[in-house]
Amino acid sequence: MCPTTLGRIQTRAAILVIPIVLAAILSLVLWDEGWIETILLYLGMGIALDVLVYRYTIRWQPPWLTGLLALAEFVLLFILVKEVQPGQPGFGDPDPLPATGDWRPVLLFWVAWCIAIATKIVVLPLISLSWIENGGEFRRTKWTVPVERMRVPLVAAPRGDPHATAVAREFSSRFPNPEPLERKPGPATSP
Repeated sequence: MCPTTLGRIQTRAAILVIPIVLAAILSLVLWDEGWIETILLYLGMGIALDVLVYRYTIRWQPPWLTGLLALAEFVLLFILVKEVQPGQPGFGDPDPLPATGDWRPVLLFWVAWCIAIATKIVVLPLISLSWIENGGEFRRTKWTVPVERMRVPLVAAPRGDPHATAVAREFSSRFPNPEPLERKPGPATSP
């Protein structure tokens, strides 16, 4: 589970790309738009759950919770399909009990879910090697460098010849002062 809402939406959309393509192909081959409409309902429902529910209720997602969420999302999608009735007659009939045409949205959901989980576990870490470290988000991160390994600015670079400074020349015996130093009186003595 991604720590941010944007990461959840990005991951949800990325893992459903292959199922959406599969549903589009089925819709074209079978001349039934119910396949693509159902998968888009699943995507919209998932984004709504990510934004409105999961961000407030789930902080850490163990593997068993993934399966439980899939079951809950399946029930919600099945109810949505019964209410919206996507596609040609027979695809998600509005009958309250499972009808004979309900095998199509049920099959589509579970095949899409298996492909999505495989994509999240196998494909996304291969596409973006830092995907897991970024909390499941697609973002650009910069490498961090410890302070002691950071480059020193050019202003602090050492000079080529350390004797070239005025202070070093003044106190050096190799470069005598061309002007004589003024004579100061000695310390006062007490009588």
